[in-house]
Amino acid sequence: MAGEQPKISKVDVQEVFPTPLWIVDLDPATYRPLNEALRAEIERLLTPRPPIPKGANWQTAQDLHESPKFARLCEVVTMAARGAMRWWGLEEHPLVITGCWANINPPGAHHPRHTHPNNLLSGTYYIQAGPEAAEIVFSDPRPQAHVLMPRPSQFNTRNTNSLSVKVQDGRIVLFPSWLQHHVVSSQSDLERMSIAFNFMIPRYTETLSSPMWKGNVSTRKAE
Repeated sequence: MAGEQPKISKVDVQEVFPTPLWIVDLDPATYRPLNEALRAEIERLLTPRPPIPKGANWQTAQDLHESPKFARLCEVVTMAARGAMRWWGLEEHPLVITGCWANINPPGAHHPRHTHPNNLLSGTYYIQAGPEAAEIVFSDPRPQAHVLMPRPSQFNTRNTNSLSVKVQDGRIVLFPSWLQHHVVSSQSDLERMSIAFNFMIPRYTETLSSPMWKGNVSTRKAE
C-alpha cells in the first residue's frame, strides 16, 4: 500500500576485487638490534656523505639483498612476503628478491607517485621513522572511480580515493607492485631511513606466463 515502509527480505553486500595492504609490526626485541645494525651499515655506505639537494632523497644501489650485511633483513621481509602469498592463495609459488635499496629522506623530502614495474610484491621496511614522519600514501587504482565523487558524511576505505599508512620503526608495509604510492613532504626534524624491496616469482616466463586455461583439442602434430 502507498506510504507503507518497504519490507526487505535480505541485503547482501559483496566487496569485490580487493586491493590488499599488509602492515607487519616487528616486536621491539627483534627490530631494535636489527635497526641498529642496518643503520650502522647504511651510514658506512653513506660515508663520505654525498650532497643531497633540499627536498630530495638519497638511495643506494638496488643490490643490498646480495650483501651478507642485509641477510637478516631479507629473512624478515621474506617471512612477511610469504604470509602475504598465503593470504593470496599463492603459497605454492616461490619468491625471490629482485631489488633491495636504502632510502634516506632528510627533513622536507618527499617521493613522487610511482609503481614498481615487473614485480609481484613490493614493500618498505622502516628503520628510522621519527616523530611526525611522513606517511606512505596509496592511490585508488581504479581510474573510473574518480569520475563521480560525492562528498561522504565520513571518509572511510570504501569511499576515499587514497589511503595513508602511518610509518614507525620496525614496521613492514607490503603491497602489490602495481599499486601507485607516494610519500608526502616529511615534517620531522629527523632523517627518515627505510629500505625498499621487490619480490617476483622466479622463472616466470617458463612457469607462469602461458594461458591459465586449457583447450579440449591438442593442436600439436604427432612426431
